[in-house]
Amino acid sequence: MYMTDDIAEHFEQSSSYNFNKFLGGVPQLERLVGHIYFTKYLSIGNHEGCIPITYCQLKFIELYQVSFDDMKEVLVVLQLIVNSPNLQELQISGSSNASAAIQEAPDLDFWEKRCFIDCTLSRLKTIKMTDVSGVQHEMKLIKFLLEHSPSLETMSITPSLYLTEGRLNMLIDLVSFRRASTQASIIFIHEQI
Repeated sequence: MYMTDDIAEHFEQSSSYNFNKFLGGVPQLERLVGHIYFTKYLSIGNHEGCIPITYCQLKFIELYQVSFDDMKEVLVVLQLIVNSPNLQELQISGSSNASAAIQEAPDLDFWEKRCFIDCTLSRLKTIKMTDVSGVQHEMKLIKFLLEHSPSLETMSITPSLYLTEGRLNMLIDLVSFRRASTQASIIFIHEQI
């Protein structure tokens, strides 16, 4: 799915809750791969009160170019994850602005207020995140995944090539996050620029 900003704006004005419209008809989904603008499309009309379908068969989610600068996209990603009780593998590629990592994110209190506290991702074993910019919502999602995944074996983090400063701080944050799994290892892939 490819969507320009003009098309997204048109959908925002004329659509209501695309998440249910798009994924509501496929509750037996086993594998989900969403490319550019997929989470943007699902976020149109989305708000915190909407409860999507539970995807009991979904074991693999792969999402590309998720903007962690956009709280609505973050919420879509979170809703997909927590409503997939048998999820085993998660792959997310970010597209956030690396310079936004140093700015205070709006709606940051969301994570403390409501963040699916009861959720346990009991089958999640592998997480791979690429193009990580260190944006606050991105780091909060990583922390959430570590704290709620008791069967986690591996979390692989590859920082964005555009993140030249702040890699060490990101690594320090990652190793300080509490882990629900005693077996979980964090692999920080430090590619040379």
